[in-house]
Amino acid sequence: MTPELMIKACTFYTGHLVKTHFCTWRDIAIPLTNEDDILAEKMEKAMKYDNFRLQKYIFRLWHSFTEGQKKLLTDTLLRIKKMCHRYKLIAILIKWRDKARHNNKKREDELMLKHELQLLKWRSKLKLKVVAREEFIFPEQSASGVFLAGEIPKCDISLLPESVISQIFTYLTLRDIVICGQVCHSWMLMTQGSSLWNSIDFSAVKNIITEKCIVSTLQRWRLNVLRLNFRGCVLRLKTLRSVSLCRNLQELNVSDCPTLTDESMRYISEGCPGVLYLNLSNTTITNRTMRILPRYFQNLQNLSLAYCRKFTDKGLRYLNLGNGCHKLIYLDLSGCTQITDSAMEMLSAKCHYLHILDISGCILLTDQMLEDLQRGCKQLRILKMQYCRCISKEAAKRMSSIVQQQEYNPSDPPLWFGYDYEGKPLKKQHEITPLKGDEQVTVAESTHSSEEEVV
Repeated sequence: MTPELMIKACTFYTGHLVKTHFCTWRDIAIPLTNEDDILAEKMEKAMKYDNFRLQKYIFRLWHSFTEGQKKLLTDTLLRIKKMCHRYKLIAILIKWRDKARHNNKKREDELMLKHELQLLKWRSKLKLKVVAREEFIFPEQSASGVFLAGEIPKCDISLLPESVISQIFTYLTLRDIVICGQVCHSWMLMTQGSSLWNSIDFSAVKNIITEKCIVSTLQRWRLNVLRLNFRGCVLRLKTLRSVSLCRNLQELNVSDCPTLTDESMRYISEGCPGVLYLNLSNTTITNRTMRILPRYFQNLQNLSLAYCRKFTDKGLRYLNLGNGCHKLIYLDLSGCTQITDSAMEMLSAKCHYLHILDISGCILLTDQMLEDLQRGCKQLRILKMQYCRCISKEAAKRMSSIVQQQEYNPSDPPLWFGYDYEGKPLKKQHEITPLKGDEQVTVAESTHSSEEEVV
């Protein structure tokens, strides 16, 4: 290293050291004169920034609130517009309805007045014709009378209002309606009203109507039929299966049908789940049918099993399976000699809405059954216990204080019941001698209101 470089290095080091110590001394020795101004400037900047952030936060809240209020106001206005439009439509429809009713009533009144006038003319001319026949008159006068009688105007029933025509045809039987439909084309159209086929009674024409006609009638009016009556009809399985087409059926009466089987009841129950009234009295149904009833007829309210002796206690217990027939109001078990207390115990535990119960002729039922009814069937109002030998008079008397109406007879069943006091079928020319002391008949009504209509 040369001396010149050494001198330069020492000079640079000395100058840097002097500069550093001088700056440090200057900062210590000479106080800052503008420190407060700088601090005040910084505080002002901090306050401005803090105010800006606060304003920004408040603006965001205000903006969201105003947007929500704007949306709410828009929705309210839209709802008000819809309500105004709705009320406007309702007012228009009410005016249209009133005007249509007025015009319809005016037209019906005019038609009724016209027909009344025609009827009066017809009656007056008919009287003239009758008087002309009874009195002795000259040939010229009789000819004039015939001429007047020939001018009698015809009364066309098709000009009557539809409601009047329907009311007239409701008084006719099924056979008469079919005959009226064969008179002419206009009468055929009048008999096609759906209200005329809501209730069909085949029992009144069971001896003259064919099964093919029954099937075709049910197929055609299957959506309108609400009530069917096949009482005493001898029908094949195919005909009974056609009942399942009536999906809206509510009442069905197949009592005294010797051809009704469990198979046909299966088809009917699968197709008609809305049945409320079912009459199976005096048929040959078994436990299979009793098992089907709670599965499909869960809304069943009226059930008649009178004189059905093919099912057992097990079949009666099926009524309480699952949802079961728990809505029963009326139950007829009269003549079912096979029923015992065990079946009635389960039945009374589930059928809480039962109002009317008929167990006349059930000779195996005892006082235990009445105790079960008192515990389970709190709404029972009418109880019929004719020819129940095993039920004591004391138990019947206690029960009469609970129900509103009661029929009790401890004597033996009469001959027309078809069985003796042991439940055995009667033979020809066989009479039953009633037991001593069992001939008393008791019909009791409680002190409750007896204005309840007996179904």
